Amino acid sequence: MDLLSYLEQLPKGGKTEFSKKIDVTKPFLRNMAIGKAKIPIYIAKRIEKQTFGKVSKTELRPDVWDCDAN
Repeated sequence: MDLLSYLEQLPKGGKTEFSKKIDVTKPFLRNMAIGKAKIPIYIAKRIEKQTFGKVSKTELRPDVWDCDAN
């Protein structure tokens, strides 16, 4: 699942809560989700952890993590 799809399925207030859990601002979270901002490696790891693998770091940063190397 991509990050934008994940965020869109969250209940009201979920995006704010999620942004706090991964320690980013809500606008930056939105920019990462729509591709306006490159996702830092450490944030990609946080996203994968907080989504329980639904959004993988490999999908977020395929330039860093090869799909076959997981």
